[in-house]
Amino acid sequence: MEIKPKELFSEPSGWESARISLGTALALVSIYAYFELLHTSGLVATLVIAFAAGLSGIAELLPTDQRYVASALRVTAIGILAMLVILSLQRVVS
Repeated sequence: MEIKPKELFSEPSGWESARISLGTALALVSIYAYFELLHTSGLVATLVIAFAAGLSGIAELLPTDQRYVASALRVTAIGILAMLVILSLQRVVS
């Protein structure tokens, strides 16, 4: 996996990229709701991932002149996912 800073800090790319992230967020919220409502066993991590995917989708839907806001939303989404991984690893170790 290669990190490309130019893509991370680029202009929002529009609906074509946003629909994947927003669709993923909607699917994850639906999965959480299903398990929480029917089995009372929904994982909060599912909502965290959905929130990060939603932030990424919103970043892509911004106007093209909102490059810095889109970059901040993308970095925030990555930070949220990184924190989830760190907390999960900490929980496994302890």
